[in-house]
Amino acid sequence: MLAGCAGGKVNEGRKLLLSLQPPEIKAGQLIQLSVKPESGEELAWVSGTVKVMGAPVLPLKKGQDGNWVFRTMVPAFAVISPGTYEARAWGDAPDGRRFEGSLSVVVK
Repeated sequence: MLAGCAGGKVNEGRKLLLSLQPPEIKAGQLIQLSVKPESGEELAWVSGTVKVMGAPVLPLKKGQDGNWVFRTMVPAFAVISPGTYEARAWGDAPDGRRFEGSLSVVVK
């Protein structure tokens, strides 16, 4: 095992639930990704991305409702071809346990 991988922990059923608002992807649109652990556990940090060319990977901020959120702009010049796009999020609990989740969005 590589030294850099020794500290990694496998996701053992710890799932993040994601929602995208609005639930569609269009060029020039502002979207918000909301994330919460399925178990309701506290998380130390969460990061995520929407897999659209030019959309950044950003740390999420914890909202007052306990959900972690980030907003991003789908670039106006992006060509959103029909297909399936994925939003992903990952993060750790304070004790280092890894949580992950994803959400697919179909563009017709």
